[in-house]
Amino acid sequence: MFEPISVTIDDNVADTLFIPLYMRNLETLRVDGIIHDPLSCQLVNQIDYDFSKYKTADKSIIGTAIRIRRFDKAVTEFIKNHDNPVVISIGAGLDTRFKRVFNGKGIFYELDLPEVIHVRNQLLPESENNPYIAKSFFDVSWIDQIVEKHTGSNFILVAEGVFMYFEEELLHPIITMIADRIPQGELHFDVSSKWAIQNQKKHDTVKNSNATFRWGLEDDLLLEKWSPYLRYQDTTYYMDQELKRWGFFIRLMRLVPKWRNAFRMLHYKIKSKP
Repeated sequence: MFEPISVTIDDNVADTLFIPLYMRNLETLRVDGIIHDPLSCQLVNQIDYDFSKYKTADKSIIGTAIRIRRFDKAVTEFIKNHDNPVVISIGAGLDTRFKRVFNGKGIFYELDLPEVIHVRNQLLPESENNPYIAKSFFDVSWIDQIVEKHTGSNFILVAEGVFMYFEEELLHPIITMIADRIPQGELHFDVSSKWAIQNQKKHDTVKNSNATFRWGLEDDLLLEKWSPYLRYQDTTYYMDQELKRWGFFIRLMRLVPKWRNAFRMLHYKIKSKP
């Protein structure tokens, strides 16, 4: 038995790290689960936190599982197909991707605020292949810190449940710097539409948190306008996955563009520099 660890996160956005953790736990407990993450169950049992406010968030359970599966697959394929792969989790929270997909190849960086990294180290101590960086992702020093240490490497960056919590005016320069300074690789992230932002009070987990969605993206190719080094690859729509699990209403509403576009995952390539 583990002694419960009392956890307090002051940053409202950072506090949302408990949402995907609990969603992974609930999905893993299903016999027909989309993902299998027993470590998430262990962590939920170990943390003294009020998870009950999220226990009826059925749509977020499905959505989180679909997102985890999509990004896990992207990272796994990237590692398989590239030499010297470096994985960077932006706003890592208590993600356990390293434990799920690491096969002896690659370095997995977990980037998050100091208070979050403190909690991670209590529950998931860092290791040689899974180092932590205790910084805001807006503190761009982390980019050069990693790139200078891994000359000649290929980089895949994953921002999972992160970008939608910040204004476009803040995201634009940091994403541009990532594209400029990362030598080559891929960027994967999830987004919300402006319509979803306007209706976020109906979201089954966000409505029970103190965080707020702030970035609504309409044009999936927008980042190509931000940087000449970013090239759009594809979009994955949540509502196109696991149709039986979503139920009849969502299967019907996915035929309406504003519903289908509300939440989706984007994949960009970061072009090699001259």
